[in-house]
Amino acid sequence: MKRLAALLLQALGALTLLGLLVGGGLVLSAGYWLRMDDEPRPADAIVILAGELRRAVHAADLYHQGLAPVIYLGRPRYEPPTALCELGFDCTRQEDQMLLVLERKGVPREAVRVYGQDLLSTVEEAESLKRQLDADLGPGPGRLLVVTSPYHCRRAGLILSGTMAEKELIMSPTPYERFDQKWWAHQGSSSAVVQEVAKFVFYFLGTPFRAKTAAAQ
Repeated sequence: MKRLAALLLQALGALTLLGLLVGGGLVLSAGYWLRMDDEPRPADAIVILAGELRRAVHAADLYHQGLAPVIYLGRPRYEPPTALCELGFDCTRQEDQMLLVLERKGVPREAVRVYGQDLLSTVEEAESLKRQLDADLGPGPGRLLVVTSPYHCRRAGLILSGTMAEKELIMSPTPYERFDQKWWAHQGSSSAVVQEVAKFVFYFLGTPFRAKTAAAQ
């Protein structure tokens, strides 16, 4: 019995060590595998995922290349910094800032569709986007040109493909946002990797952030 227990402990220790090695390798190589950079091709629509405003700059570039006739933009959850707003600081909602970027880049307002409300996560964005696309373009096959940050591409692709399996996704990270393959040597890249790996864990555990859950808390 003691021998069996010892063997089980040894096996558990070996599996733990293996898990640590694999996990450590994935984190160290995150600068490579988090990024997806597909060759842009004509699509039914360009989708800007909520986040960095520089995503809108790249989406406008793709639009002006004639790669899609319309741009979809979600309304993320908005929690205004009340103390700063009262001091007169700009408290514009993110989607309105994105619209302003697109406008200044020469994208006509009628070519932009804003969808959803209080979207808290990429999962909620994907679900709301599917409903909007089904209503506008009809359900079924199609091609989407997805614009996001370089470090967000892999997880966004997994989530969108899981929600809209019938759609072909072309991931196009904005070139205006820095993300180093040697992420530990750049502060912004390091912060992005830490947050993105944590969000991957939440996603695979099946516990994505949702606006209703956050409101209840």
